[in-house]
Amino acid sequence: MTDPALLANLAAYSVQVACIVAGGAILVRLVRIDVAAIRYQYWRALLVLCLALPWIQRRQAPASAPGQVTETMTVAAAGSVPDAAGAWSIPWTTLVVAVLVTGTLLRLAWLGLGLWRLRGLRTAGVDAGPGAEVDELVRVTGARASIRYVDGIEQPMTFGLFSPVVLLPPALRAQPAEIRRAVLCHELVHVRRRDWAAVLVEEAVRAAFWFHPAMWWLVSRVQLAREEAVDEQAVLVTGSRRAYMRALLAFADHAPLSPAPAFGRRRHLFHRMVLISQEAVMSSTRIVFNCAVLAMLVTAGSVLAVGAMPMVQGAGAAGQAGPGPLESRANPVTPENPIPRRIHAVPVAYPAEVVGADVRGVVSLRVTLDNAGRVAEARKVSAYMPATPIDPAARQRYEEAFARAAIESVLQWQYEPPANAPIAFTVTFAFRPERDAALLEHTPSSPRETGATAPPPPPPPPPLDWHIGALKVGGNIKPPTKVKDVHPVYPAAAREAGVEGVVILEARIDENGRVSHARVLKSIPLLDQAALDAVQQWEFQPTLMNGAPVPVIMTVTIAFHLDKDGQ
Repeated sequence: MTDPALLANLAAYSVQVACIVAGGAILVRLVRIDVAAIRYQYWRALLVLCLALPWIQRRQAPASAPGQVTETMTVAAAGSVPDAAGAWSIPWTTLVVAVLVTGTLLRLAWLGLGLWRLRGLRTAGVDAGPGAEVDELVRVTGARASIRYVDGIEQPMTFGLFSPVVLLPPALRAQPAEIRRAVLCHELVHVRRRDWAAVLVEEAVRAAFWFHPAMWWLVSRVQLAREEAVDEQAVLVTGSRRAYMRALLAFADHAPLSPAPAFGRRRHLFHRMVLISQEAVMSSTRIVFNCAVLAMLVTAGSVLAVGAMPMVQGAGAAGQAGPGPLESRANPVTPENPIPRRIHAVPVAYPAEVVGADVRGVVSLRVTLDNAGRVAEARKVSAYMPATPIDPAARQRYEEAFARAAIESVLQWQYEPPANAPIAFTVTFAFRPERDAALLEHTPSSPRETGATAPPPPPPPPPLDWHIGALKVGGNIKPPTKVKDVHPVYPAAAREAGVEGVVILEARIDENGRVSHARVLKSIPLLDQAALDAVQQWEFQPTLMNGAPVPVIMTVTIAFHLDKDGQ
């Protein structure tokens, strides 16, 4: 099954690339660069930036604090196994991916066919042989290549990296010497620059992004800018602008043999001839200044594009640990910024690969909503399986299957727009194999979903300096005597999922003997909040030091156990 977040990432990435390319095209018109070689490097840098966007956005940050469960789901095996009628159905995400991959493979096959045809021309035709004209250009350009006249081609072309070959059409022999010189100089400059390697990379990019018009346009800009840079160098070598423009006119109407770059194309002809007829007059100071302005504006535009349409962190992210870019700047959940009401949910299916294993599991996801209430990011925070005699490799496999099933579902959920987006909260899923259980049981945490009276807000997290001024229990500092005990309430979702174990807390007991702060040291997601709620109601006799009450820090262990009947 294809992860829906994969297509969400692809859509976000496509929008980012379109915005960056459009912005880059506008900027290069506003901030002029009259030197063809600099313009070529600009377009190449923009292409590299677009290709590197997915890696640039992969950030790692500390994991969220445990014990912040806001929603609890129970997922059972019932109804999760597809019936015979739907056994042959293919998810739409898989179909889309199949179309994209098929298009790429067809484009690569077409590219391979062109390379095969070029390879057949390596020894075809007639060698141009040594001559004064050829020897002079080889000496001036510093390029060495096999030069051949080949029947059946109408465009001059160059290919090959380690053993370059220049193919010339027989019609070139009938042209005046100055045109032959211009054409051959152009091709030898390509050889000296080793442009063939760049052409192969660009064609591979074009194949991978066959569906993206902006990427095609950007690759064409790179290739056009390279031809402009070669034109500029060839004119300097030949010293004749008029002859070079006549050479372009002579071959602009002929189609090249793909994937070799064309000497001239009709749609580029006017632009290249205008540039050849003008001498680039641009001081080095202005070049540096304009390049710096372009770099700053492109960087700023890229940041805006990525922020407006961030990629989903969690596509196939069953094991991802760090928050994504949107979660990293998420606003906290407060009474003024509550968790919005969910208006669309896709039920979580009990993983087919786990059916029959008779195992339970709990997975907590950190969900981040964007401005529209869409789940933009979802990542696994923790996974837990009750202590059962399961092989460690199988346990890891089951946990990953639970996490994948939860992520695939959550990424399709829709909430009402948050009051202050982005907003992040935790959703916990309890998987159990009982066939008679409901497929999806929701324990709402938001009163807006049930119309119930809003519960009191959770206590604020302990301040960073809550240990200052408190003594640590241990050694000469004896544990205080408890005078009020409150037993934790076993959460229904944890009981139904068969979750049990030990939660370890660290508590601060103030001068009055009350628990002022507590935090989780050893977490079991479905049990953390129950332990915190109980411990924060405990009261102790104040601890005295030199006759005066002082705050102390102590470790508290809460054990949750179920009997054979699950009570």
